[in-house]
Amino acid sequence: MLDHLVFGLSAFLTQILTNLDNLAALLAMMLVSGVRRSVSGFLLAQVIIIMASLLVALGVDDVIPLWAGYLGVIPLSLGVLGVIRQQRGKETVGDPRLKAGASVFVVTLLFVSLSMDTFAVLAPLLADSTSGYRVAGLIGAGLAVICLASVALAGAQAPFMTGRLARRLEQLVPYVMICAGLYILSNSWTDAV
Repeated sequence: MLDHLVFGLSAFLTQILTNLDNLAALLAMMLVSGVRRSVSGFLLAQVIIIMASLLVALGVDDVIPLWAGYLGVIPLSLGVLGVIRQQRGKETVGDPRLKAGASVFVVTLLFVSLSMDTFAVLAPLLADSTSGYRVAGLIGAGLAVICLASVALAGAQAPFMTGRLARRLEQLVPYVMICAGLYILSNSWTDAV
């Protein structure tokens, strides 16, 4: 039971830390497109990403179960590239701009495109676990999405959420991806090789 709780917590933290850029974008979108459209688009995008991660995990489990652990190379590589970009001073994500009053569909597409790092970490994490742990991971990721939306709703009034604090927290994302990739590679069927 405790190990399921810890796995759910790791999925929760993965979802939070890989969505800090989405949180900043959500706060900005709330000012431009309104609270209802922005939060709805964000929530829909996160459901799409989590379900796509689960589908990949289930597909890998059925097709290539002994190779699932090697999916850890994806977040590890993306994390290393993110650290290299940070060291060179390049931004990894451009400043997305949408016209005022963008539809929920457009907002959802924006957040899906911003959530590829979440997908790259969550899919291998779920693929490298058994069904009981997947449920715990899905619950943890779902709770993280609810927390992010709640923070965005509360933080829409606080200017510090879009400032320096959000940028500093976002710099942790590549390191989280590296740790997730190493975890997936070390705690998997790859141990048998």
